[in-house]
Amino acid sequence: MRAGRDTAGIAVFLVLVIDSVVNGLFVPLSLLYLSESSGASLVQVGTLLSVAGLLSLPLPLWIGGLVDRHGPKPIVLVAQLLQAAGLLEYLASRNGVTVLLAATVASLGQRAFWSSAFTLVSNLSDRDPVGHSRERWFGIIGSLRAAGYGVGAIVAGVTLSVKSGLMYRGTIGACACLLLAAGLLLSWGVPRSTTQPAQASRGEPSKEDRGNRGYRALWADRPYLALMALNTAFALCNVMLSVAFPPFVDRQLPSVTWAVGPLLAMNTVVQAVLQTSVVRLIRPLPRHTSLCLAGVLWASWACLTAGPLWMPRVLWVPCLVVAVLCYSAAQLVHSPVSNALSADAAPADLRGRYLAVFQYSFAIATVVAPLLFSLLFAVSSAAPWAILAALALVTVPGMLVLAPRLPESALVAGGAGRSRTI
Repeated sequence: MRAGRDTAGIAVFLVLVIDSVVNGLFVPLSLLYLSESSGASLVQVGTLLSVAGLLSLPLPLWIGGLVDRHGPKPIVLVAQLLQAAGLLEYLASRNGVTVLLAATVASLGQRAFWSSAFTLVSNLSDRDPVGHSRERWFGIIGSLRAAGYGVGAIVAGVTLSVKSGLMYRGTIGACACLLLAAGLLLSWGVPRSTTQPAQASRGEPSKEDRGNRGYRALWADRPYLALMALNTAFALCNVMLSVAFPPFVDRQLPSVTWAVGPLLAMNTVVQAVLQTSVVRLIRPLPRHTSLCLAGVLWASWACLTAGPLWMPRVLWVPCLVVAVLCYSAAQLVHSPVSNALSADAAPADLRGRYLAVFQYSFAIATVVAPLLFSLLFAVSSAAPWAILAALALVTVPGMLVLAPRLPESALVAGGAGRSRTI
């Protein structure tokens, strides 16, 4: 049984690495390739991609129920195939309509993937006999995803430097092939029996009973909804490095714009190298305390990022280095702990629905971040970072107030998680 679990775990890790490589590779190419292939402007292509993302937003509500009824494996598999189909459609896209169609298929696949992949990982970690296994699994995943994204970004940089349409198409075709390979790996390497919650062997409610409870139980679970709201604040801090940091440095600190690339690369390396070490370091802490620490670190990052506005030029780069290191530390703490807490705070028989809805915290942050930054930046160059620091600090009392209302076992690293029913 342990060998089967280990094989399944390795297969899932590889699937997640492949997904990260594909995202790191395709995202930097997407606007340029689609603009060249369809003849549309960058603004038009960006609008089409945003529309496709909005069309996929309701999907997790449906995916969560499917995961609870059929298990996460078939959903993750279909999600990989949808993403591959979307990329292959991109190769044939020659106008705005076909771009929108391809982007919608790819976006549906990506949304389905992230609405079911964390349930797959959580169910596998249920069977891990090692203490603190949930953080351990998510820590390894965080490290591998960072490495995969970094590899994809490097290859994307090489592809962009060549500036060849044939190279673009070959790279996108390779991404589709990688996703198909991930689907085969998942199909052959992960027995479906290992992807069911461990509680399933102890009298799991029937599909009919589970369906009757459905989302009504989740909407009535106010502590979990509050956890999702707080995680939206964390997620907003998380996405601001890629959304707000580059334009801020370019507009306000133009003489050190060259440092943006190396600093983002530094963050990727830190994530890949130190994630598992940080998981071991924070093991003694209750999960809500770890998330409070993440909030303080992200507030420090926001303050230090704005710091060069009042500093001599010679201190700009050192200050930004320390700022990004604070961001990296916050991400290293938040990612495994938030995923572990959200999984253990959910009833095992409704974990698919709970974790699918929990992903909305990241989706909302991704949609809100560009607009929030642009509006605040128009007011003052320091305003986005002041608001972000305040938001990050608000999560500290928020988590302290919420913690007593969450299942006690979910707050302890390596805890048994929540009981089957509410």
